[in-house]
Amino acid sequence: MSAPADTLRAPGVWLHATGPDQVAVLDVLAEQIGDFSAAPEVIQTGTTGNPGPQIDDPRALDTFLDTHPVQMLVLSGSLLPVALIDRAHARGIAVVLVNATAPITLDRWRLMPGSTRSTLGKLTQIHAADAATANSVRRQVHGRTEVFETGRLARHAAASSCNAFELDAMRGTLGARPVWFAYDLPSVETDAAFLAHAHALRRAHRLLMILQPRDPERGAALAERARELGFVCARRALDEEIDEATQVYVADSEDDPGLFLRLAPVSFLGGSLTRDERLPSAVGAASLGSALVFGPHTDGAQRDFLDRLVAVGGARQIGVAPALGEALAALLTPDAGAVAALKAWTLATDGSDATYAVARAICDWMQLNRGRE
Repeated sequence: MSAPADTLRAPGVWLHATGPDQVAVLDVLAEQIGDFSAAPEVIQTGTTGNPGPQIDDPRALDTFLDTHPVQMLVLSGSLLPVALIDRAHARGIAVVLVNATAPITLDRWRLMPGSTRSTLGKLTQIHAADAATANSVRRQVHGRTEVFETGRLARHAAASSCNAFELDAMRGTLGARPVWFAYDLPSVETDAAFLAHAHALRRAHRLLMILQPRDPERGAALAERARELGFVCARRALDEEIDEATQVYVADSEDDPGLFLRLAPVSFLGGSLTRDERLPSAVGAASLGSALVFGPHTDGAQRDFLDRLVAVGGARQIGVAPALGEALAALLTPDAGAVAALKAWTLATDGSDATYAVARAICDWMQLNRGRE
């Protein structure tokens, strides 16, 4: 987690986004840095809530650096803020450029030839997003700066963990049974989900529906409704076991959904059939290897990811509730489901290895240079 700028206790790391498209990248990087033992304190600027100092004003930069001790400045993107790099370099602060793509350009026009090369030479490390950028930069810096072909950094946080022992136990119980997950289901969509399950059962007679209600207090009512509709039901809150006859499992114990997302190759995003209902994390579901089905109503924050997920084949969007059952049935076929889940996982986790590598490099450098004047 990033620390507020005024709480930085010792020389730490300053992450600055050079454009709005880099904010999410640095959010994930800051979280990854915080996961390491003895992680340095982190401050983050370039965001809407915390733009930071005027980066082309040397006086403003000096004031900021006087009051916020940092040992490393990390810039994300391919725009080089010259004044900021110059002030940091003059103070002996290491400057690292991450997520860089060609062409790397200065933040303002420079008439002097070689200006970009000169500025790049003041950096301590450059982590390029691809081989072409890495090769281009190496030709410019001539060994004065370490250049790594690290890859594009992640825009989405890593998936949360779950109880591995319980996951293995449930996998053993389910065996080869097909499973789908009604993820964070609001009350208004309960019957639509049950009708979809009845439809999908016609093709997969052993299919299990795991239903996570948005309000766990409604677990008993949901189980009763499931039985009214003819389903054999078990409730997690009552420690009822899943057996071969169980068709609906109500997950009403406020568990982290990561357990069920890991079990289900297909998940439905609760709330997406209803206007003004919130949605659970599509990225979280996809990053755990679950293909997605969702309705016509999505929030703006997740719209871009869901559009890309549909484009690569990791999700299906439906227009009306009655289409949910057919979409589930299509994705639950073994070949289609496995391929879609893999595509969802690939998109959601894209860049996670690169983010880990950059965070590791930052923490290693800080540990090696801790206390250096």
